[in-house]
Amino acid sequence: MTGQSVSDVSQNVMANLGWDDVRLPNPLFEGDTVYSMSEVLQTRESRSRPDVGIVTVRTIGFKQDGTPVITFRRTVMVYRRGHGPQLPEVSSS
Repeated sequence: MTGQSVSDVSQNVMANLGWDDVRLPNPLFEGDTVYSMSEVLQTRESRSRPDVGIVTVRTIGFKQDGTPVITFRRTVMVYRRGHGPQLPEVSSS
Protein backbone atom coordinates (compact mmCIF):
# COMPACT_ATOMS: atom_id res chain seq x y z
CA MET A 1 0.00 0.00 0.00
CA THR A 2 2.80 2.41 0.74
CA GLY A 3 4.25 1.82 -2.72
CA GLN A 4 0.90 2.30 -4.41
CA SER A 5 0.50 5.70 -2.80
CA VAL A 6 3.94 7.09 -3.70
CA SER A 7 2.89 9.01 -6.81
CA ASP A 8 -0.03 10.62 -4.96
CA VAL A 9 1.44 11.15 -1.50
CA SER A 10 5.20 11.04 -1.36
CA GLN A 11 6.71 11.59 -4.81
CA ASN A 12 8.93 14.30 -3.29
CA VAL A 13 9.52 12.50 -0.01
CA MET A 14 12.69 13.28 1.82
CA ALA A 15 12.11 10.73 4.61
CA ASN A 16 9.49 8.37 5.94
CA LEU A 17 9.08 9.31 9.58
CA GLY A 18 6.77 6.54 10.71
CA TRP A 19 3.79 4.27 10.32
CA ASP A 20 1.16 4.27 13.06
CA ASP A 21 -2.10 2.53 13.86
CA VAL A 22 -1.45 -0.32 11.41
CA ARG A 23 -4.47 -2.62 11.29
CA LEU A 24 -5.18 -5.74 9.25
CA PRO A 25 -8.97 -6.10 9.69
CA ASN A 26 -9.62 -8.79 7.08
CA PRO A 27 -7.62 -11.45 5.24
CA LEU A 28 -6.24 -11.07 1.74
CA PHE A 29 -5.94 -14.12 -0.52
CA GLU A 30 -3.97 -15.04 -3.61
CA GLY A 31 -5.80 -13.73 -6.65
CA ASP A 32 -7.42 -10.77 -4.84
CA THR A 33 -7.03 -7.37 -6.48
CA VAL A 34 -5.89 -4.64 -4.10
CA TYR A 35 -6.74 -0.96 -4.32
CA SER A 36 -5.69 1.87 -2.05
CA MET A 37 -6.96 5.30 -1.10
CA SER A 38 -5.10 7.94 0.91
CA GLU A 39 -6.38 11.02 2.70
CA VAL A 40 -4.22 13.87 3.96
CA LEU A 41 -4.90 14.31 7.67
CA GLN A 42 -2.41 17.02 8.58
CA THR A 43 0.30 19.23 7.10
CA ARG A 44 2.74 21.50 8.87
CA GLU A 45 6.02 23.25 8.31
CA SER A 46 9.14 21.65 9.71
CA ARG A 47 10.28 23.38 12.88
CA SER A 48 13.96 22.98 11.98
CA ARG A 49 14.10 22.98 8.16
CA PRO A 50 12.38 25.75 6.21
CA ASP A 51 12.64 23.82 2.91
CA VAL A 52 10.51 20.86 4.04
CA GLY A 53 7.13 20.09 5.55
CA ILE A 54 5.59 17.22 7.48
CA VAL A 55 2.54 15.44 6.03
CA THR A 56 0.42 12.80 7.75
CA VAL A 57 -1.92 10.63 5.65
CA ARG A 58 -4.31 7.79 6.35
CA THR A 59 -4.24 4.98 3.79
CA ILE A 60 -6.85 2.27 3.40
CA GLY A 61 -6.20 -0.81 1.28
CA PHE A 62 -9.20 -2.80 0.14
CA LYS A 63 -9.85 -5.71 -2.15
CA GLN A 64 -12.10 -5.91 -5.19
CA ASP A 65 -15.34 -6.25 -3.21
CA GLY A 66 -14.57 -3.19 -1.07
CA THR A 67 -13.51 -5.12 2.03
CA PRO A 68 -10.75 -3.26 3.88
CA VAL A 69 -7.60 -5.36 4.35
CA ILE A 70 -5.20 -2.76 5.82
CA THR A 71 -5.38 0.71 7.33
CA PHE A 72 -2.52 2.85 8.60
CA ARG A 73 -1.31 6.38 9.18
CA ARG A 74 1.99 7.41 7.64
CA THR A 75 4.02 10.52 8.34
CA VAL A 76 6.52 11.76 5.77
CA MET A 77 8.89 14.68 5.39
CA VAL A 78 8.49 16.24 1.95
CA TYR A 79 10.16 19.09 0.13
CA ARG A 80 8.04 22.21 0.04
CA ARG A 81 7.01 23.52 -3.36
CA GLY A 82 10.01 24.99 -5.15
CA HIS A 83 12.55 23.48 -2.74
CA GLY A 84 13.03 19.94 -4.07
CA PRO A 85 16.21 18.68 -5.67
CA GLN A 86 16.82 20.16 -9.08
CA LEU A 87 16.84 17.61 -11.88
CA PRO A 88 19.36 18.15 -14.68
CA GLU A 89 17.87 19.55 -17.85
CA VAL A 90 17.40 16.99 -20.61
CA SER A 91 18.54 17.95 -24.08
CA SER A 92 16.05 17.22 -26.85
CA SER A 93 18.71 16.86 -29.57
